[in-house]
Amino acid sequence: MIRGRLRRLLPGLVIVVAAGGLALASRTAPPTPAERAQHLDAELRCPVCQGLSVADSPSSTARAIADDVARRVAAGQSDTRIRQYYVDRYGPGILLAPSGAPGAVALALPLLLAGVAAAGLFLALRRGRHRARRADADDEQLVARLRAGTAGTTDEERAP
Repeated sequence: MIRGRLRRLLPGLVIVVAAGGLALASRTAPPTPAERAQHLDAELRCPVCQGLSVADSPSSTARAIADDVARRVAAGQSDTRIRQYYVDRYGPGILLAPSGAPGAVALALPLLLAGVAAAGLFLALRRGRHRARRADADDEQLVARLRAGTAGTTDEERAP
């Protein structure tokens, strides 16, 4: 009797323990100042390089920006304030991730195209299934006529 109850409760207990473990594992400590600076460096475009972030660029300008970002993080400035400083100085093109209306369009467009493609695929498969059903009905009629021995004749030809 106890074993039966244990067997029924065991899957639920496993799920609760696994969910608790995942909840504990998902808790992360706040980023260190060095991690914050590295993250900001990865978000800022190098003003003298073609499409490289400040973190990836070997230029002296990128190194100067990285040093300035580290100094601002150490001074306690927020990430938003640091980003805004560079946007004010260099314009919105300094950010690698698009923001505002053009950024929303740039992020939403691939999702919209994927949705349209999925809808088109769904409609094409649905239409193909409908045609297949019609072809199956025609095939069944042909088989029935073959079994009856009237495969090549129409209804008018069979009538006396």
